[in-house]
Amino acid sequence: MPPQETTSDIVPLMQKPNSEEASTTDEIIDDPNDVSHGLVHDFVEFGDKLIEAEVDTGEACSLTKLYKGFLMSVAYLDPGNLEADLQSGAAAGYSLLWILLYAHIAGLLIQILSARCGVVTGKHLAQLIRIHYSTPISIVLWLFTEIAIIGSDIQEIVGTAIAIKILFGLPLWVGTMLTAMDTFLFMLLHNYGVRKLEAFFMTLIAFMAVCFWVEMFQSEPNVGEIVKGMLIPAVPRGAVVQAVAMIGAVIMPHNLYLHSALVMTRKTDPSSKAKLKEANFYFSIESALALSCSYLINMAIVVVFARVFYIPGKLKALPGLYDAADVLTKTLGRGARYLWALGLLSAGQSSTMTGTLAGQYVVEGYFGKIFSKSWHRVAITRGIALMPSMFVAVFAVGHFDTMGELLNVLQSLCLPCALIPILKLTSSKEVMGHTFRSHHIWKYITWGLAFIIIGFNLFLFIMYLEELPNLYVGYVCGIIYFAFVLYLAILPIGEKQEDLEIDEMDGYKVIANRLEIVQ
Repeated sequence: MPPQETTSDIVPLMQKPNSEEASTTDEIIDDPNDVSHGLVHDFVEFGDKLIEAEVDTGEACSLTKLYKGFLMSVAYLDPGNLEADLQSGAAAGYSLLWILLYAHIAGLLIQILSARCGVVTGKHLAQLIRIHYSTPISIVLWLFTEIAIIGSDIQEIVGTAIAIKILFGLPLWVGTMLTAMDTFLFMLLHNYGVRKLEAFFMTLIAFMAVCFWVEMFQSEPNVGEIVKGMLIPAVPRGAVVQAVAMIGAVIMPHNLYLHSALVMTRKTDPSSKAKLKEANFYFSIESALALSCSYLINMAIVVVFARVFYIPGKLKALPGLYDAADVLTKTLGRGARYLWALGLLSAGQSSTMTGTLAGQYVVEGYFGKIFSKSWHRVAITRGIALMPSMFVAVFAVGHFDTMGELLNVLQSLCLPCALIPILKLTSSKEVMGHTFRSHHIWKYITWGLAFIIIGFNLFLFIMYLEELPNLYVGYVCGIIYFAFVLYLAILPIGEKQEDLEIDEMDGYKVIANRLEIVQ
């Protein structure tokens, strides 16, 4: 049964089937326990503009449905990732490839949950948090998310500035100021629709893949050592920080918000369990393909610097994003320098734009419709992250190689504040319904990942505690942070009654969040 076409903002959650329309292959949602389905995805309100479903899932299986996940994969290929990759290869050779692999697998499981949230509920993560958590908790979660976006933006802005310096010789502060211009490019592409934006990003990803894989083949890596590094867990003594930072660089908090919103750009029939399951299936395949590409690109960078920089048993100062170009020039020739810069420029531009898009979803998801025009939304949400990012980048750009590692650690600290809510929401029958909530082993695996990440954060906190200028302040902040994370894990999700919207349509009362149908 094809999806219902409508031009209304709120549409019937379930058409009353008759014997002629009923289909044995298209199961109608009639389980009273499945109360989460029904926000039709043809149009979802977002500020002054609607998130339009531009891709129809259709009736049959088709590879044309596998498109949206590659925009999400950009967040796994930002300059922070590249720096974590090159430093792990430089510090540990091929030994940390297994962490990179497992981090992408963990990211895949979490991204699947994020996509499922949007498909089944018709709301993205920020909107669901605003509905199911109290206002003070929502504000704290928003602050953590904005901190993560700002930290990611600093890496992207400085990474782009370094690429511009390598290519054109401009000072870093000039390149940093030029990165503000990408906001106008984003606004231009966004006005042409998400499909055009994704096509642009996929081009940049392909360009990164070509640049970094050419360099990997030039370095003549040891294939046997690569396979060994992927399969045998080992962390050299001097590479513990790089191992932990890699996790923070791969799984980023704002990517969960972005993916849960992007799925609403596809038409899905919410009255059919079969169609919702099909949509979840295709989004899972998309995520797997996108993160496979991301892993291969990240792996290429680790392999290159394991080959050209790492010497077993000898400790050397690790290169940063700019120093990496000099290292490649000495070992692979001058052409490798420009391949690195072009790949870095592509990573910086693409991830900056996805950060801007995620920032829009986050701000309006938490605070509702607060912008009157589309360009207001882009300019203000971009400015929230851009202004402090540029301030730090301009005045601390000379220390970015040290700062990049700390920013990856910051991402890891912010991650539980996005991960725990999505795990609780997808495990809730009231939110996801009985059919689509996380069950049994899937639930245990994802919560196990959350506790592993929190454990890494505790390790990082203890490691960096002695480096803080004020040990007492460090203890206080650490206790507050871990107490909040624990409180968030045990806090049951609720629902704000003021967020319920009731509308009358075709003889039905539609209660948008509870999704109950009363004739």
